[in-house]
Amino acid sequence: MEAGMIGTRTATLRLRGSGEHLRLRVGKAPDQLANVRECCRASVAVEKALGEAIRDALAAGHNWAEVGHVLGVDASTAAGVGEQYDASRSSLRSKFWGKGREASG
Repeated sequence: MEAGMIGTRTATLRLRGSGEHLRLRVGKAPDQLANVRECCRASVAVEKALGEAIRDALAAGHNWAEVGHVLGVDASTAAGVGEQYDASRSSLRSKFWGKGREASG
């Protein structure tokens, strides 16, 4: 904590909506890196939940082509779904992180 800072607020994440309208809202913390840290933690939690959901779907008799379709990829094997899903996530990171637009400082 910086000297002279009175009271602190930690980063707060809130899920809002459902289905196609599901959004994650980030409450602004005084330390912007706290927001990055909390979003990273949430991302790991979502990946863990997704993995559990995929294993449950496979155990219930669904196949990798069906899982891929739900994830928005056109593959029918575990490796294919994983590769295409990773590529789609990488594309989103580039879009949302603003790669190539380095902040001056």
